[in-house]
Amino acid sequence: MNVKTRIEPEIHAAAKIAAAKEGVSLTEYLRRLVQSDLEARNLTNATASRSNRGNRNATSFSDSDSDRIR
Repeated sequence: MNVKTRIEPEIHAAAKIAAAKEGVSLTEYLRRLVQSDLEARNLTNATASRSNRGNRNATSFSDSDSDRIR
Protein backbone atom coordinates (compact mmCIF):
# COMPACT_ATOMS: atom_id res chain seq x y z
CA MET A 1 0.00 0.00 0.00
CA ASN A 2 1.23 3.47 -0.80
CA VAL A 3 0.22 6.43 1.32
CA LYS A 4 0.69 10.03 0.30
CA THR A 5 0.49 12.90 2.71
CA ARG A 6 1.61 16.48 2.91
CA ILE A 7 3.43 17.91 5.90
CA GLU A 8 5.03 21.25 6.57
CA PRO A 9 8.59 21.59 5.22
CA GLU A 10 9.96 22.15 8.73
CA ILE A 11 8.42 18.91 10.02
CA HIS A 12 9.62 17.02 6.94
CA ALA A 13 13.17 18.26 7.46
CA ALA A 14 13.09 17.39 11.17
CA ALA A 15 11.74 13.90 10.43
CA LYS A 16 14.51 13.29 7.87
CA ILE A 17 17.10 14.33 10.45
CA ALA A 18 15.54 12.06 13.09
CA ALA A 19 15.48 9.14 10.64
CA ALA A 20 19.13 9.71 9.74
CA LYS A 21 20.08 9.77 13.43
CA GLU A 22 18.40 6.38 13.82
CA GLY A 23 20.11 5.11 10.68
CA VAL A 24 16.89 4.34 8.84
CA SER A 25 15.04 5.72 5.84
CA LEU A 26 12.34 8.32 6.29
CA THR A 27 9.79 5.70 5.23
CA GLU A 28 11.00 3.27 7.90
CA TYR A 29 11.07 6.02 10.52
CA LEU A 30 7.45 6.95 9.78
CA ARG A 31 6.40 3.27 9.69
CA ARG A 32 7.90 2.80 13.15
CA LEU A 33 6.12 5.88 14.48
CA VAL A 34 2.77 4.59 13.23
CA GLN A 35 3.47 1.10 14.59
CA SER A 36 4.47 2.51 17.98
CA ASP A 37 1.33 4.65 18.16
CA LEU A 38 -0.91 1.71 17.26
CA GLU A 39 0.76 -0.48 19.89
CA ALA A 40 0.32 2.27 22.50
CA ARG A 41 -3.39 2.31 21.65
CA ASN A 42 -3.50 -1.50 21.95
CA LEU A 43 -4.22 -1.93 18.24
CA THR A 44 -2.06 -4.98 17.67
CA ASN A 45 -1.05 -6.89 14.56
CA ALA A 46 -3.81 -9.38 15.39
CA THR A 47 -6.35 -6.60 14.92
CA ALA A 48 -4.77 -5.60 11.62
CA SER A 49 -4.62 -9.21 10.44
CA ARG A 50 -8.28 -9.71 11.30
CA SER A 51 -9.27 -6.66 9.24
CA ASN A 52 -7.18 -7.86 6.28
CA ARG A 53 -8.74 -11.34 6.21
CA GLY A 54 -10.13 -11.97 2.77
CA ASN A 55 -8.24 -9.03 1.30
CA ARG A 56 -5.90 -10.51 -1.29
CA ASN A 57 -4.24 -7.13 -1.77
CA ALA A 58 -3.31 -6.70 1.90
CA THR A 59 0.42 -6.55 2.41
CA SER A 60 2.69 -6.10 5.37
CA PHE A 61 5.52 -3.63 5.65
CA SER A 62 9.14 -4.57 6.06
CA ASP A 63 12.43 -2.85 6.77
CA SER A 64 13.24 -3.09 3.05
CA ASP A 65 10.51 -0.67 1.98
CA SER A 66 12.04 1.95 -0.27
CA ASP A 67 12.18 5.56 0.75
CA ARG A 68 9.39 6.95 -1.41
CA ILE A 69 8.72 10.02 0.70
CA ARG A 70 10.66 13.04 -0.44
